[in-house]
Amino acid sequence: MSGRPLLSLRNVSKVFRNGGDVLEVLSGVSCDIAEGERVCLLGGSGCGKSTLLRIVAGFLMPDAGCVEIGGERIVGPGSDRCVVFQEDALFPWLTVRENVAFGARGKMSREAMDAEVNRYLEKVGLASFGDYLPREISGGMKQRVALARVLILRPQVLLMDEPFGALDALTRGEMHGLFLSLMRETNGTSLFVTHDVEEAVTLADRILVMGRAPGRIRAEVPVAISRPRDRFDDAFVRLCREVRDLLASEAAAGDCGAGECAEGPRGSRS
Repeated sequence: MSGRPLLSLRNVSKVFRNGGDVLEVLSGVSCDIAEGERVCLLGGSGCGKSTLLRIVAGFLMPDAGCVEIGGERIVGPGSDRCVVFQEDALFPWLTVRENVAFGARGKMSREAMDAEVNRYLEKVGLASFGDYLPREISGGMKQRVALARVLILRPQVLLMDEPFGALDALTRGEMHGLFLSLMRETNGTSLFVTHDVEEAVTLADRILVMGRAPGRIRAEVPVAISRPRDRFDDAFVRLCREVRDLLASEAAAGDCGAGECAEGPRGSRS
């Protein structure tokens, strides 16, 4: 990585307290992400990956350490970072078009906003669904709307919290292709949380494997496989096996069940 990173985490730690109980969720997490890089946080339920993403988003503050974007310390949410969650989080009373435009209101003229909304609906394949309500479209289409809604803001970093986890396998594969296409077109930077090994190898330039609670980055795995990536290619299969072995070694050290770490259920501390 040359020059200053776009996103920098330094010794980030987080503790949750509930009465007399203290739960250390993250301990001394450090990493850098370059502009245009796609990085996946991979780990099982309870490893702190979603908590770390929320700290980067500015929804939570670390108890120790800091996060910087472009050399500036993050002290709260900002339009330079946008989040796509597993739940679509669309406003049910607004149309697809109105949902996409929501965050951009007041930031450009009406004519410019209409043109941008049309452009992003076209990009995500929903040009003919602008007047539909969220209840009238599928789960995959809702996530396309969610993507368009954040991309229209042109964030410096796109934060993805298992956004495709609830989709069926076919739709999830389509969303992977759309996500990569949009990132390539915009030279976008993203931090993507997942517990799915194949998803991480498909999407990432680099995988950060998180281990036992309190969460730490246990391994950094570069994904030096040319795109488009074939899940049946020998190099893809070998790398998936390598990453699963890393997760299994963490499980054996007392993290959680091996199955949980590889494909674990989602939880509030994931």
